Order: sequence, then C-alpha cells, then structure tokens
Amino acid sequence: MSKRRRTKSERTRFREKLISFIVLLVVSVVWIIPLLYMIGTSFKSDLELQLHPDTLFPTSWSEWTIEHYYGFIVREGKIDNMPIWMLNSLWSTLATVGLTVLVDLLTAYAVVFLRFRGKGTFMKFLLLWMAVPSVIGTAPSFALYSSIRNALDITGNTETYIYIYFWIILPGITGIFNMLLMRNFFDSIPKDIIDSAKSDGASNFAIFRRVVCPLAKSTIMLIILFTFTGSWNNLLWPQLLLAGGDSYWNTITVALTGYTGGSAWGANGVAMATSVFALIPIFVVFVITQNKMIDGLATTGVKG
Repeated sequence: MSKRRRTKSERTRFREKLISFIVLLVVSVVWIIPLLYMIGTSFKSDLELQLHPDTLFPTSWSEWTIEHYYGFIVREGKIDNMPIWMLNSLWSTLATVGLTVLVDLLTAYAVVFLRFRGKGTFMKFLLLWMAVPSVIGTAPSFALYSSIRNALDITGNTETYIYIYFWIILPGITGIFNMLLMRNFFDSIPKDIIDSAKSDGASNFAIFRRVVCPLAKSTIMLIILFTFTGSWNNLLWPQLLLAGGDSYWNTITVALTGYTGGSAWGANGVAMATSVFALIPIFVVFVITQNKMIDGLATTGVKG
C-alpha cells in the first residue's frame, strides 16, 4: 500500500516545524552550555581546575569533589553569611512576588471589567512607558530615596534595614509587562460569565475573588515565575541602596559580587559553587510553575 503524498500545505507546515525545531535546539544548546560548565566546574578538584579548566566536567571520577560547597551553611563553628543573604533575598523576593500578583490582578480587572473615564489614555500611557529604559529612573529614584531618608532621620540599624528593603521591593511591583499579560487573559474571558455573575447579584469583589482569579491560575503562575526570577537576580538597584552598609543586609546577588568565602574565593570552583547554590530557589520555583507556564503563555499574548 503506497503512502499518501503530503499536500503542499502539509509540506509547508512540516518544513516550518523542522526549521523551528532546529533554531530552538541551537538556542537551547547555546544557553545550556554555560550552565553545564558552571555546574561541572563547581565539582572539579583544585588539580583538575589547573590542568583542565576548559572542560565541562572533571575528566575522571577521582577528580569529582564537593569541597567547594563546604562552609556555605556553617563556617568555623558559626552560621556563615550565605544563609543570611539567601534569607534576605528570599523574603524580599516573596514579598515582591505577592504584591506584584495582587497589583497586576487588581489593575487588570479594573481596565477590563470596570468603566471609568480616561481608560484608553491610561492604557496608552502604560504602553508608552514600557518604551522608556528603566535605568533612566535610577538616578531620580535614588535621589528621592535619599531625600526621604534624610527627612525621616533614619539612623538605627533596624529602621535602616526596613527602609532599604522597602525601596528594594516597591519598584519591583510596578512592572507593566506582567500587568499586560494579566489584562490580555482577562480579555479572553467570555463576558457572559461576568454578566451572569452580575445578574445574580455578585459584587465586583465577589466576581474578582470567585470567578476571575480562579480562572487566571495559569497566568498567575507565569507571573510568579517571571517576577521571582527578576527579583532574585536583581543587582543594580539593591547594590546601589546597600552600598556601604552592613554586609548582613546584602541580598545574595549583591553579596556574591564580593563574597570571599574564606581563602578559596580565588578558585573558580568556589565561584561556580556559590553561583550554583544561589540558583537553587529559582530552580525550585521553575519546577513548581513549569506545568502551568505553557498554558499561561498560550492564553496571554501581549496586545496593544
């Protein structure tokens, strides 16, 4: 029995899928090689680092070691700085994620389901603001941060710590891209569902909590992944605010720029091990959210 000959459209689709697969494969390899090198180098012995610094992994089983991971938790009988830095980053990142999701949900609900004057102008302003590089606002934001701190005369350690982290968290919840993702998902919700809930006497708060939010689980998980990754990896702004302060206040990204880790910091193995250690929370969040990530991307195409 002869095989059915593909139609022209089927051949075109097959060719497009093949090209897409090849492109994605090449991009994936380009992205994953540095990650593999970082992980492999963190397990190399000092001798292996000197003899074979360019290999992805140790060249023999005898050269595998976990010595570069020693001392991250307890060093010389006391808690090392690393857990404290991880905790600083973790709680500030979780706060940023929680507030971002809340603000995005409320804003997206307002611009999609509520009527108010100037809605179109408001959305155009947000889209225009996305074109402005965020680094432009660094100097004015720092000037405002310094002025308020001087006006409030904040000098104590606890007050300073809380104030600095307030400024680290607050700018992180104002991103527009995530709100647009949520708005576009809300646009895809059939209006009959909302109208039916309103006809049954449901308030906006009840519709928001019982109808809209449960439907937006995939998009919420996507925003959690984006926000967690961005906040955890944030360096420039926290580094500016934390400069000159107590090292215990540092986030993990700021701390790793000057982490000594004892006398072995000069070795590439310790540098790579600290980087791998700092990636653990991002990996955990990715594993938790990856099942919903594709659904969230599929239902939230960014539209103007």
